[in-house]
Amino acid sequence: MKLFFYAALAFFSHSAMYGFSHVKQSAASSIVETPHFNDLRLYVDADTLILLDIDDTLLIPEQTLGSDVWFQYQYQLNEDKADPLDATLAQWEAIRHLSRMKTVEKDTAAVVSDLQNEKYCIMGLTTQGLALATRTVQQLLENGIDLIKTAPSQEDIYLMNERGVLYRHGILFTSGTPKGPALEKLLKATDLHPKKIVFINDKKSHLLDVAKSAQKLNIEFIGLRYSCSDERVAHFSPEIADVQFQYSTFSHLLSDEEAQNLLEQLHESS
Repeated sequence: MKLFFYAALAFFSHSAMYGFSHVKQSAASSIVETPHFNDLRLYVDADTLILLDIDDTLLIPEQTLGSDVWFQYQYQLNEDKADPLDATLAQWEAIRHLSRMKTVEKDTAAVVSDLQNEKYCIMGLTTQGLALATRTVQQLLENGIDLIKTAPSQEDIYLMNERGVLYRHGILFTSGTPKGPALEKLLKATDLHPKKIVFINDKKSHLLDVAKSAQKLNIEFIGLRYSCSDERVAHFSPEIADVQFQYSTFSHLLSDEEAQNLLEQLHESS
């Protein structure tokens, strides 16, 4: 009995000092705050899968109406409806089909293109629904961003993940479902096994979601919490948004300047 005790003690003492050789170490995971899209360059290396969020990371509407922060605001206004999410999505998607978009930073498209020329594997990852897939691809192309160039697959892939999930033209559209599990299914479908994932997104919650999936797959993960849009989001004007929603037409969405001028006229006449 004593012999067994001392043998066990020696084993655990050795393990505490040198570790259990058969235990697989978890891949590293971290989240970094960054105000510049170009900071992506600091974190990518060989065998990296680069994930790009779309809204407030690559593109924003030219007006307040239809922006990501407007969606959150409109969702609150729709809370008394039978299905607030579906109601808001329908409104948002209709507006986004009509919207002209621009890149968040002037050099966004150039950064993406440079990384593609260096043969990095790059794809988009968004919670947008399937109804916006074709329009979003078009809006990206209009701004000089073509995400299919070095994407994991050139083919369209349809997956089920609570709702229908679509991978099209280098972008995974998760239809409001969590990004991490949707990405897991795509990696399996494309037989892609990156050693590292770098994901840039304005929302930390999405970074944490994908980080969890990366850890599950034992993939190193670096999340870049993109803060460039924070100031614009902080200055969101519900009044401007309401005027644009009420007075815009199918042929013309009011700009923020036009909405501000109309708002002042309405105040003067009231």
